[in-house]
Amino acid sequence: MKLFRSSVVSKSCRILYGSDFHGSNTVFRKFLAAGIQYKANALVVGGDITGKAMIPVVHQGKGRYVGYLFGREEVATTPVELEKIKKEIGAVGFYAIVVEPDEAEALEKDALMMGKRFEQEMAQRVREWMELAEQKLAPEKISFYFMCGNDDLFTIDEVIREFPFVQNPDMTRLEMEIGFDIIGCSDANMTPWKCERDLEEVDLEKKLDILAGLVRNPENTIAVLHVPPYDSGLDVCPELDKNLKIITQGGQVVMKSAGSKAVRTWIEKIQPVLSLHGHIHESPGHVHIGRTLAVNAGSEYAEAILKAAIINLESNKVKGHLLIST
Repeated sequence: MKLFRSSVVSKSCRILYGSDFHGSNTVFRKFLAAGIQYKANALVVGGDITGKAMIPVVHQGKGRYVGYLFGREEVATTPVELEKIKKEIGAVGFYAIVVEPDEAEALEKDALMMGKRFEQEMAQRVREWMELAEQKLAPEKISFYFMCGNDDLFTIDEVIREFPFVQNPDMTRLEMEIGFDIIGCSDANMTPWKCERDLEEVDLEKKLDILAGLVRNPENTIAVLHVPPYDSGLDVCPELDKNLKIITQGGQVVMKSAGSKAVRTWIEKIQPVLSLHGHIHESPGHVHIGRTLAVNAGSEYAEAILKAAIINLESNKVKGHLLIST
């Protein structure tokens, strides 16, 4: 006799969702700690996990090191002070590289060398995060789902695959131990920065069509879609001019919807029980699109603040949710 998996989740469960950590060690550690504190059954990360810059800390000789963080000179004359500088840089999502003057000069002159070193630093931090996640979550029997976003290089997916404990829902369907299916899409509609995973809406729509084919039961499906749906209130950000400068009128910042129309259409059509988004840091919140609860936890990674969402699920429905900041 063929056995069919029940579409009914028999018990309540809890997930903790966050996105757009952008390399912040402090935010990621807070996220893991919150998952344990709030007794989550699963942790879900929705993309943009790597940082945006390297900060050279240059050896000046005689045990003296100098670096600059947000224009502020940081000086270390002891190993303890050096580690403190590295920690401060990592807390806000940057990568501290301790170098000799000639190495710093060589990196500055060679864009390819700089890019390779940057990629190495990003990969190494993700490895450290994956190891830490397993160390903290496995003993608590908490599942871990970790997906890239449009800012992340494709090589980061290869790093994630190095860790069997970590599950990546990008363009696949995974059966969660809590009884739901989880699917994901790391791509975004085109941005002014033309990131590695930015797509034109028509191409993003094609990928979402593939994702739709993976859905078995919408009422039992959690969709992690990095970019939020267009005109949802979860996608409002400052409008930029052609030079990527924020547009103001009458002294006020002009805001616009920057989400994806393809994502909006997909949610309206498929109606998963829950859709989880990131990408637009300024728009934390939730909205119902039909029966789907769509959530953007927001991001304040540059201030080392964790923004996340606690979501309780029961019997193929969202029982309750809460946005947290710590």
